[in-house]
Amino acid sequence: MGEGTGTGSPRPGWAVERFGHRAESVRRRLVAALAEAVGNAQDAQRWSRSDKRFPFGHTLMTRRYEALVEAFRDEPGFRMVRPYGSPHHLVILDGNLLLPFRYAEDDTTPITEARVGDGRISALVRELFTRFGPAASYLQEELDLSIEERDDLDRLRPALVRLPGDTRLVPVAYAGNAHAGLLRLYWGEAELLDDFGRLRWLHHEQIPLALAAGAYLAEVGAGGGRFDDGAPPELGLRPHTSRVPDEAAEGTAVAAGDERA
Repeated sequence: MGEGTGTGSPRPGWAVERFGHRAESVRRRLVAALAEAVGNAQDAQRWSRSDKRFPFGHTLMTRRYEALVEAFRDEPGFRMVRPYGSPHHLVILDGNLLLPFRYAEDDTTPITEARVGDGRISALVRELFTRFGPAASYLQEELDLSIEERDDLDRLRPALVRLPGDTRLVPVAYAGNAHAGLLRLYWGEAELLDDFGRLRWLHHEQIPLALAAGAYLAEVGAGGGRFDDGAPPELGLRPHTSRVPDEAAEGTAVAAGDERA
């Protein structure tokens, strides 16, 4: 198994281990939230009447974090954290820190080739994987933070330092573009291999996009008034194989360097 190409070991009970009896509900809300975020970005692109993809990228960069907060804020075990230097809040649910990022613009790129961003990752992404992810089995010396660096980061990002020591990072990787919408969604557990965002998945599983409709029906049946009330979201599940470049804004995103979105 080469670097960056790990397929992850089959772990049927991984989601239940992480989220208990509500694992299926968490999956549904993830789909609905990211489908909403991508749909919002598509709306921004259409209203802009621009042939550039900046409106899509700008909107999705922000909405992917906001939609997750809206989806889970009333759930037991919810908390959110905004790392110093980032305008975005990250969701923590039952001790699992959710990190959404776009790994591809098409539905043909294998999840095993996912990278967090297109270039060098930000210091914050590196810290999130180092502090809350599994220890990398490759290139560990390159990724290890020195004692001095860790002390500096602890002073800069006290919000992360205050999180419980057993907080665990859950990468949430999705594919999509301004034309076709949300195409694929995965989550799991991954090692960060290098400063270019390459991952080695210890476990990954695809979350069916059809679960968004299930989230809507579940809320209607329960009589709830949640963020996903109303018509089921349009998921844009049209066959799509070509890459459509999305020109996103430079900004201080949590997943800085993830400028596909």
